[in-house]
Amino acid sequence: MDYSDTTVVIAVKDEPAVESVVKEVFKALPGCCIIVIYKGSIHIKHKNAKLKVIKQTGSGKGVALAQVGKHIDTDITAFIDGDGTYDVRALRKVVQLVRSGAGMAIGNRFGKLGKDSMAGYIQLGNHVLTITGNLLYGMKLRDSQTGLRAIKSSIFKTLNLTEPHFGVETEMNIKVRKRGYNIEEIPINYYERVGETKHFKLVGGFKLFLVNFKFLKEQ
Repeated sequence: MDYSDTTVVIAVKDEPAVESVVKEVFKALPGCCIIVIYKGSIHIKHKNAKLKVIKQTGSGKGVALAQVGKHIDTDITAFIDGDGTYDVRALRKVVQLVRSGAGMAIGNRFGKLGKDSMAGYIQLGNHVLTITGNLLYGMKLRDSQTGLRAIKSSIFKTLNLTEPHFGVETEMNIKVRKRGYNIEEIPINYYERVGETKHFKLVGGFKLFLVNFKFLKEQ
């Protein structure tokens, strides 16, 4: 199947697995475009005319995702982290859901969570964030914080993302929902991270929790 209608965005910061992820995405989604937007330093030797590598200005995943919009000219935009935790083949499924009419499609990591891939307190925090968002905005998600997702580019470019860090996933969910588009969800595999594990502090989790309330009055 041809994926020339899709751009895959990989936002990274010094990820040792990023080149492997790039190769796997090109293999899994023939014809797609890839944008790697990075903070820090990366080394990608793989050459492909449809690969674009962009230096991020500013700091934070949300800043990176907001920055790439002007570089996307395909019908669908997909996202995957560059740390090797996701099965890139799941991108096919979320892209297909968007092709079939979903406004956005996301991968539920808790459907097929690998051993030692996510600490217990992180799982608990994810569930709290997801349940809170569901109650506030009438959603029925199981993994609101997943980094594997696909969205119609025409919708993505209207979101005007403002959350600078990991709250961007919550912001995307809420804004897509409030604009009246449906969000589909599928179970995906999730693996142990390649490279140094990132640990979230309690204050970071609390800030993520508060993001759910920031957009209550937004139309």
